[in-house]
Amino acid sequence: MAKSWLLLFCLAFLLPAASATCHPDDLRALRGLARNLRGGGAAHLHSVWSGASCCDWEGVGCHGASGRVTALRLHGHGLAGPIPGASLAGLTRLEELFLGSNSFAGTLPDELFSLAGLRRLSLASNNLAGQLSSRLSDLRNLTLLDLSINHFSGHLPDNVFHDLMSLEHLVAHSNGFSGSLPPSLSSLSSLRELNLRNNSLSGPISHVNFSGMPLLASVDLSTNYLNGLLPVSLADCGELRSLSLANNRLVGTIPSWIGELDHLHYLDLSNNSMIGKVPKSSTRLKGLATVVGHSPGMAFTNMPLYEKRNRRILGQQPNVISGSRNTIRSGTNNVLSGNDNTVISGNDNVVTGSNNVVSGSGNVVTERNHVVSGSDNVVSGRNNVVTGSNNVVSGRNHVVSGNNKVVTGG
Repeated sequence: MAKSWLLLFCLAFLLPAASATCHPDDLRALRGLARNLRGGGAAHLHSVWSGASCCDWEGVGCHGASGRVTALRLHGHGLAGPIPGASLAGLTRLEELFLGSNSFAGTLPDELFSLAGLRRLSLASNNLAGQLSSRLSDLRNLTLLDLSINHFSGHLPDNVFHDLMSLEHLVAHSNGFSGSLPPSLSSLSSLRELNLRNNSLSGPISHVNFSGMPLLASVDLSTNYLNGLLPVSLADCGELRSLSLANNRLVGTIPSWIGELDHLHYLDLSNNSMIGKVPKSSTRLKGLATVVGHSPGMAFTNMPLYEKRNRRILGQQPNVISGSRNTIRSGTNNVLSGNDNTVISGNDNVVTGSNNVVSGSGNVVTERNHVVSGSDNVVSGRNNVVTGSNNVVSGRNHVVSGNNKVVTGG
């Protein structure tokens, strides 16, 4: 008898487990979905989605005990056309829906928001468009929402995020969202990742209070039109590891509380209008990784008042500067000599040396390897690139474009 039990025990491990039986409601919904799918990959699913054992079908996942379909993973299957919302709505126990890297187009179907049990939703890298519906708040169990690399537009609705208390990953970069950051983002207490880069968002970042996001590890709001100061509420995000706010319109100084973010390993504030020195407190950030071309783990390029390698801000009065790798951001009647200097804007400047970049009007530029744009400039030397109008150019080996130019030399 004991041997019989031992034999049965061994067979339980050696024999393959029986797959879950597909629920008839889910089988009906999946067959309807297959009929409504478009694109080159639809024919493939038609051929492999056969029989009644839908839990064994490609891209379909089921609950082991109940046999209900809980996951649909059709990432990169060559599907196109509108998302078949009516068919998806029949999968009432769906928890994961991955339709990314296809060619779905049109707006999000209303039926999608009836899937109240949905926890993970990825529609990234499609051709979806339109504005986000306020019905997004019906998906209260979401932990992941990825809408990135589509053509969504309009404002992020402010009346939805209060209800998405379980959301951990909000990824909607590379779309056309505009308007200000919705204050209701402040209520996402479970959020770990916020990525809204490469949109057209504007207004202050301080519309969002980050103090209620203790788990937040990554924030990327780069390449938008956000303005104002860095919100002090970010100092409360003790788990923050990556902060990218590059290519915006931020002003003010880099706050000293940056140095209190002990886990921070990437910080990019480049291409903003922030001023002042990098605070000494940032030297405490020992975990910063290396970013090529920048200080370890930090990118601060094109920040007007960041003092690095003799960069200077000039007022509206004559200034005399010598040395190398200087930057003139504004000013008039300046005299600049040396190498690798940059005159970003301004008029009536006198520039000598080599490898300078000059824009504005009424500048006098001599020596070689300059890049000059604007109007009414006088350029001499060699190997210069000149654009604009009414420029007088002499010397040799220049590249000149624009109107009303006077060119002498070889």
